[in-house]
Amino acid sequence: MRERPITPGLYLLTAICGVIDATSFLALGNVFSEVMTGNLMFLAFEIGQGQGIEALPIYTVPLVTFSIGAVGAGFLLRSARLGGRRRHAFIAIAILIAIAALLALLWDPQPRSGHAMIIVGFLAFAMGMQNAAVLAHPVPDVATNVMTLTLVRLLSNWSIIGGNNARWQYRVASLGIFFLGAILGAVLVRFGPAAGLGAATVLYLIALPLLLFGRSPREASPHQESEKP
Repeated sequence: MRERPITPGLYLLTAICGVIDATSFLALGNVFSEVMTGNLMFLAFEIGQGQGIEALPIYTVPLVTFSIGAVGAGFLLRSARLGGRRRHAFIAIAILIAIAALLALLWDPQPRSGHAMIIVGFLAFAMGMQNAAVLAHPVPDVATNVMTLTLVRLLSNWSIIGGNNARWQYRVASLGIFFLGAILGAVLVRFGPAAGLGAATVLYLIALPLLLFGRSPREASPHQESEKP
């Protein structure tokens, strides 16, 4: 029986997402490996400015690999063959991030170069898998991405306007951790993309035991569920 909650592991994933997207955007060519909304918007801007042909390969790489990762992980997570091993997806994600960090160390890629896009592909594939895996073990109001929706939930339930501020601590923590993760990534890329991705790998190794063995709300007893705020 899992005694500790999975929540701290999910918060570490939030920080990792900030680190990875800061590294991707600042060091690999103004693309995101995890926030696909940004890639869609940038691609739309480039097309609208008449530069779609040049921009299409840059933004297609993360969009396609992220999608493949999400579809593949979703299929595997629904497979009866996995049984109780569904959380092993987090191990695969950690390996993919470690490979991306190793490639960044070996290649020291220039932004938007072929090597940079290969690394972005690995990262986006991993982030697609991660988002699918997190959906299988959700904790209410703990976000690893989609900070816009988290901010709206926080502000629209503010007590000043008559809200009940339920679980506001979780929402504030998600926003703050993501922000700090992005700052950490931005600081580390001064030393090259390998530094940021190396930090993401270390954080993932710390998070793995929590993700693999932590209790998610779906696994809590009915009595435990009734006591949640």
